[in-house]
Amino acid sequence: MNITKSTNKFFNKHYFVGISLASGASVDSGAAVLDRNLNVIRLDKLYTMDDVRYFINNFTGKQEAIFTVSIPENPTMLNAKWKLISREYQLIQSSELIDVEKLDWTHRFSTRGSEFFKECKHAGIDIYRYEIGELKSSFGLSGMYKDRSPIDCKAFQSALKYKFKIYDLPTNMIPASQLESILGAYLGYIMYSSDEQYEYKIKAEYQGLEVVGIDSLHQKNFL
Repeated sequence: MNITKSTNKFFNKHYFVGISLASGASVDSGAAVLDRNLNVIRLDKLYTMDDVRYFINNFTGKQEAIFTVSIPENPTMLNAKWKLISREYQLIQSSELIDVEKLDWTHRFSTRGSEFFKECKHAGIDIYRYEIGELKSSFGLSGMYKDRSPIDCKAFQSALKYKFKIYDLPTNMIPASQLESILGAYLGYIMYSSDEQYEYKIKAEYQGLEVVGIDSLHQKNFL
């Protein structure tokens, strides 16, 4: 594959780092590093934001890498009927009107780590966000099995190996967070490679960083 400066602004990138950020420190966040040949350089588990900071700050060759970080879901979001009902019957200890913008439980996504990631961007690091559900759907990796169930993870790992040609994967089952981070790293690879099958697209902006996804209008079916 011939990547030139005239065809891609990421032509000088050598590593593609994906981080599947969890909504809190009690759940593991996955980290994965791929090289230009789609070799898995590193797989790791991170828990606290201090772990994430240490991982990024001590990554060798940050200027030669593309970082993609998933947007974590807000664990307090009203995503179930019992949560909605319980909120309706909470006593309000003030006569002031409720400011919806300040209520964390009305937001779908969490802002966890956003300030640090903006600092990385201002430091000259190529860092972007992605939404794992939307990305899996764009690649045709969702819908058949329950998300993050054992059979879903098995199918996910097989797709990474045979559909995306990331052959350098462990033979044992990889945790869901690391599978999602590998997919994020592969998105960074697409940004570098100008892949003929997929084309990346800036879809939105979240907390000061661009959210990247796959442009479905430019997907081609090679099966």
